[in-house]
Amino acid sequence: MKKIYYYSIAVFLIIAILMVGLLVFVSSDGISSKNIALINIDGIITLESSDSGLFSSIQPGVNDYVEWLDDAENNDNIKAVIIKINSPGGGAVASEKLSRKIKEVSEKKPVVAYIENMGASAAYQAASSTNYIVAERQAVVGSIGVRMELIHYYGLMEKLGINTTSITGGKYKDIGTPTRSMTEEEYAMLESMVNESYYEFVSWVAENRNMTINETLEVADGKIYSGTQAQKVGLVDMTGTEDDAVDVAVKLGNITNPDIYEYGKTSSASLFGMTFNDCLYSFGYGLGMGLSENLNTEESFKSYQVYY
Repeated sequence: MKKIYYYSIAVFLIIAILMVGLLVFVSSDGISSKNIALINIDGIITLESSDSGLFSSIQPGVNDYVEWLDDAENNDNIKAVIIKINSPGGGAVASEKLSRKIKEVSEKKPVVAYIENMGASAAYQAASSTNYIVAERQAVVGSIGVRMELIHYYGLMEKLGINTTSITGGKYKDIGTPTRSMTEEEYAMLESMVNESYYEFVSWVAENRNMTINETLEVADGKIYSGTQAQKVGLVDMTGTEDDAVDVAVKLGNITNPDIYEYGKTSSASLFGMTFNDCLYSFGYGLGMGLSENLNTEESFKSYQVYY
């Protein structure tokens, strides 16, 4: 009986290994025969992907997107790239890294952005880095601006009779602490950082959308637009569907028979009824985390929320 038991375990393991191997083989099938790359940007734009297990889904990070973009850029068979966007924005460093890479690819082969539900803030920065932007008529587009938010609860502490003592080595080490009010000098320092980030954002959009700084400033007041409105003010090139975005990519890439390869997706085959990349992306964080990836350290800035 023991031998039968061990044989059964061995057979099960062999079958499992063969199934996983088959899935890997199927999921990697066909990229050499494809001529359009499709990359989905969903949820918050962050540098790193979320944790995942064997059967759990992941949310890719910018490092994943950059890797896929690099692969599409260097693949001679890929004649055009489509960036499909459903994102409210994200971290400033992450979005700038992503935008730079998209811009790099767009200088070598056509890159088309397709904004499906939302392409706001840092996600719009990424879209503006492409050669052409298609947005659904009712998509949310824009939100070009920067906001730093600090939470203060020193007033509540006073009412509760709670006192804090902050001992710092450095005049500004506790700048932004929630346990006291800010000085005018501290406010001016943080405001200058926000203004600097805002100017860089506006300059990037102006350059890539062939607009002047003044023209961009008129629409870069943090306002959100529908896809239709965004087209009227020059933030998108046309309103349309994903099929329209594919048509644009086909035209720009001079492609005869379009065949799309979707990065980050595997075959629909599944193991025990579960797909490997059944992604359930999170939305949260309003319009993004912005500079908080840089400022939100263990020592300070824990109460900061900067929106980009």
